[in-house]
Amino acid sequence: MMTLRSRVLSLLRLHGLLPVLLSGTVAVVMLQARLEWSGRMSFIFLVWNLFLAFVPYGLALLAGLLHARGLARWWNLLPLGVAWLLSFPNAPYLVTDFIHLKPRPGVPMWFDAAMLASFAASGWLMGLLSLEVWKRLLEERWGRAAAWGGVLAASVLCGYGIYLGRFERWNSWHVLSRPGSLFEAVLGHLSEPLTYRWLVGTTLVFAALVLLSYLAFETLVTRCRTARVRA
Repeated sequence: MMTLRSRVLSLLRLHGLLPVLLSGTVAVVMLQARLEWSGRMSFIFLVWNLFLAFVPYGLALLAGLLHARGLARWWNLLPLGVAWLLSFPNAPYLVTDFIHLKPRPGVPMWFDAAMLASFAASGWLMGLLSLEVWKRLLEERWGRAAAWGGVLAASVLCGYGIYLGRFERWNSWHVLSRPGSLFEAVLGHLSEPLTYRWLVGTTLVFAALVLLSYLAFETLVTRCRTARVRA
């Protein structure tokens, strides 16, 4: 019988903690090298964005740990699920930081592109891994169809969240600090979506990217697990 420690370690390996730490470390090291190279604080905001991307991944790991220990109940998973859904766009949001890519003195643009790609890859990886946790929890509780419905809904809401963050500068914590203003903005988007220039396009494009990348991710994970069983 597996001990609690071995189950926790197995869960962390299953949900990619080591790749997350490695990719995040590479990104931060590249940023540190850039800061020393240029002597400027350009792109320092990427550290904060990477931390925000880790939040949904951390919440998903916590949900997985509760489930592994047999402590997963609706009253503790529901708040975690809501918090995860609100913070989930923070992970793929790092891709939009490419908007800051431009020639800058002292550092070649190819290095900045590689650095931004490392942060974007880390964020996207954490997003997919966290989505995988919740998809499996939903599938175990309500079945495969409901789980994929949850993936689709999360993808659409993620695309919308990226729009809110990039174009209207809302943050996930504004749900607590400015709930009235945020709710008013959301109602405006729902009532007249076409009057907001990038609302529909941003939402649909990023929803499609999240969904398609998760489909590819899920296929690879399933094949790897099948190969292990056959071995």
